[in-house]
Amino acid sequence: MPRENVLASTYDHPRLPLEVQQQFREQGLWEGTTLARCVREWAERDPQRVAVVGDRVLTYGEVWEEARRLGGALQRDGIEPGEYLLAILNNSWQGIVLEVAASIVGAVFTPRSPHMSPTLAVNVFEQLDVKGLVIFADLLQDTEWAETFEKMVADLPGRPVVLQGDASRAELNRDYPTLETLVAEGPATNPVHTHPTAPSLVLATGGTTGTPKSILHCADTMIYAARNFAKAVEYTEDDVTVAFAPYGHAGGSIFDIYLPLIHGAKVLPLSRWRAKEVAPLIARWKGTFFVTMGTHVYDLMQLPESDDHLLDSVRVITSGAGPDTLFEAAQKRYGFTIVRAYGCGEAPGHAIGRPSDPAELRIFKDGVPFDGIVTRVTGPDGIEVPNGVVGDYECRGPNLFMGYVGQPELTDEAISPEGFYRSGDRMVKTDDGYITWSGRSKEIIRRGGLQIDPVEMESMLVMHASIESAVVVGEPHDRLGERAVVVAMLTAEHSITLQEICEFLLEAGLPKQSLPERLVVTHDLPRTELGKFHRARIRETLNSLDIRQENAHV
Repeated sequence: MPRENVLASTYDHPRLPLEVQQQFREQGLWEGTTLARCVREWAERDPQRVAVVGDRVLTYGEVWEEARRLGGALQRDGIEPGEYLLAILNNSWQGIVLEVAASIVGAVFTPRSPHMSPTLAVNVFEQLDVKGLVIFADLLQDTEWAETFEKMVADLPGRPVVLQGDASRAELNRDYPTLETLVAEGPATNPVHTHPTAPSLVLATGGTTGTPKSILHCADTMIYAARNFAKAVEYTEDDVTVAFAPYGHAGGSIFDIYLPLIHGAKVLPLSRWRAKEVAPLIARWKGTFFVTMGTHVYDLMQLPESDDHLLDSVRVITSGAGPDTLFEAAQKRYGFTIVRAYGCGEAPGHAIGRPSDPAELRIFKDGVPFDGIVTRVTGPDGIEVPNGVVGDYECRGPNLFMGYVGQPELTDEAISPEGFYRSGDRMVKTDDGYITWSGRSKEIIRRGGLQIDPVEMESMLVMHASIESAVVVGEPHDRLGERAVVVAMLTAEHSITLQEICEFLLEAGLPKQSLPERLVVTHDLPRTELGKFHRARIRETLNSLDIRQENAHV
């Protein structure tokens, strides 16, 4: 195998104390490698081993050689190590090869879902000073996307611009190379030796509370997250990952690409999630593992029982952002193990339940933090609270992000001088080692001098037979500051009043002073790409929804 081109020998994480970084290296928590090196090792060890299944089957040897050719084309067309490469794609074999190619050439890879808006694409492009662009060709049939594309191209003279797929139906000013051509015909290059703590990947936030930010990571943080996630779910080279998380989020890059490829496993990339279409593919390719949100599990539960056999190969799934009762029912029906997981783009992976633990732990709690992660739960005074008490969650570990690109003030707010990430999550720690999510600090509803926890109320509401889904948000109030509003989707042919909701919540143990004061019934609740309820958008559109509302009389 040709020797690597040397770029850099040292690089420090800008937000972690040097002594902490040294500990991570000495303890083997940072492995000192990259995605490209891991894939090359598997290609050398077993080149015929299958890496990608689905629309196109690729071995590790083929992934490696195609990534080298694609990387060579990117270098030839002007991309330099350390420069940002923006890729707006669906999950696909092309996206997997591209991510490996970016690692080979030392580019800072910035994957994004084609569901992003053209406006957001321009914001990311300008924020990062992008020097290379790869885009899903089908987007360019849309007039706004086509205009946005031409504007970005105008700022990339002498730089790589590549399309994925057939652009013949788009009206473009000139022809552009395609990923499909470059992986076959590009000039093979040798890997650039980038330091594993140098910037490598830019993730997007889930965007549940506002505008997504650009989260910068290095290879060390991502491989640590993938390695420990795999350890927690007993993942091996025999597993087949079913990959459908949005391209550009932690799930779509770290757990759908890094995790299988560094372990020599297979990955089945899927461009969209539709349970009826995905289930037969799981059966065909014998998928064993996937990362979900509660919405995905809900969709699986809507499949006819005649399709149950299609999921027989599934061994374990991770999930979150869904009711415990849903996970219990899915596990009972399908027979696979479900474990809750907690994480975020800033500290990915992070915590996960143990598959061997009883369901009342791994389904009802949000996981055990990975080895090497220091956690603390603090009160309003910043002092740690005892186990069993809800507080603000902070953590420091080998998976800590390097900052928000171009937003140093936000980075300073998010990371303490000691390297602790202020997650903004409310959490409780228990003596069994688990942590349990209890909401977002920003989502706490402050009614006068009272703090109302929306997550506690939501967990009660979904137990009501008339309620399919519910989100509780704060609404501005002249006197009280805020009041609690229930925004609910009802089950078929059911109705409910605010009075009935309040009576139900009182019976469930909610204090009277925490009761909601407005009910909004809607036919749809907006979600993020990850399937989480988009609370910011729900608040913004609260008064423009197709609604029925009442005042409380309790």
